[in-house]
Amino acid sequence: MAPLHSASTVLSIRSDFRQGQFRGQLKSELYRNGSRNSYENVYRIPHFQNRYPKAQLNPLTPEYTDIANDWLVSFGVDKELGPSLWTSFVAAKSPELIGYVFYNDVEPRDFLWLCKFVAFIFAFDTKMDESDWTDAVELSCDMILEMSLPLLWNDPENERLLERLNSILDRLMATEASRERLQDHTVHADLVHARNKSKSLLDVKMGAFASALRDLWLEYIEAVPAEFVSREAEIHLDYLSACLWEQKNRKTREEITIPDFIILRRSAGGLMPFVVCTDLIIEHKRQKYAISHLPNSIFYGNNMQNLLAASADCVAWHNDTFSFEKEIYRDGDLHNLVEIVSRHYNCHSHTQAGELVIELLHDRIAEMELVYENLKSEASPEFHPAIDRYMKSCRDWIAGTHEFHLTSVRYKNSNSLSELR
Repeated sequence: MAPLHSASTVLSIRSDFRQGQFRGQLKSELYRNGSRNSYENVYRIPHFQNRYPKAQLNPLTPEYTDIANDWLVSFGVDKELGPSLWTSFVAAKSPELIGYVFYNDVEPRDFLWLCKFVAFIFAFDTKMDESDWTDAVELSCDMILEMSLPLLWNDPENERLLERLNSILDRLMATEASRERLQDHTVHADLVHARNKSKSLLDVKMGAFASALRDLWLEYIEAVPAEFVSREAEIHLDYLSACLWEQKNRKTREEITIPDFIILRRSAGGLMPFVVCTDLIIEHKRQKYAISHLPNSIFYGNNMQNLLAASADCVAWHNDTFSFEKEIYRDGDLHNLVEIVSRHYNCHSHTQAGELVIELLHDRIAEMELVYENLKSEASPEFHPAIDRYMKSCRDWIAGTHEFHLTSVRYKNSNSLSELR
């Protein structure tokens, strides 16, 4: 394929994205060091036209950032990361992302919980992406299984949850080293205790990350009605499974199509667990306002699932354009949509590929807005306030992510962030 030079090709790529017409694949040669010409190693972050109000930082953020970091230390997460990674993690101030997303319209207790949750996810991401665990599924095996247990503990017979656990087990069984570790793990025995109620979740021995997640989860299930808790558990298990998929790909250099990559990023990006946490916000709002939870008939309907997918895509694609230099040039991790679009469409530079991804992102936001309208039109008016609150979460995550990407030292290695302010 000849290099792209015409803006009209964007329309073709947009059509490909909408229709799923992808024939090209990542070839193993893309993983060879130094495969791109040196002139291409100058990447300019493309301009993103934020259609939503500029995000502001919640004034509680500095205080709650310190609390969230101290909370992680209390479980030994700092020691799990080691001094260097922990220092860089703290410097990134990950709870500021929540501060930009939830400027208002959230209870302080929920805001603190979300700050701790995002700190946990960023710390976990650091462990998976920047330590010696980057492509070692066998090292993360125990931690992933431990983290699955709290999510299954209160509903161990739930078929949707067990399907997701089986997905995690299948990914672990696919690698010989992790398969050997899996044989010695106690996850099945622990689930028997959960089914028989013969053991408390607090009595299960867990490592630092799983212990922190257990603490978060116990608070969540105490606040949210049981019938809605499984939604969050499902989404989080999907996230863990996708992290293993990503980790395995780094090791095997397995070919991946663009549709598969989009599905992978949708879950591995980690946004959907936060959007589904809107149930927590709604539950506490019900104490003051007339607002109902979304019933499962709406939540699992096509429009709602499409809304969640679109919002996750928007944040993941935005992240890939802003984190490209960090991931590709510094870390050598090629799980990035800019890189894949560049390869697939033979772009003349990574900057051009980034511009195409932003064009596609603008389209995806428009699709998200359309899905929202369709969702409201099919739902009874009594559920419109909950739909509106979910949509506010989706919009605020896009605007908040954009502001966080502009300000966080996590992305400060970029040579063009200052030009975007």
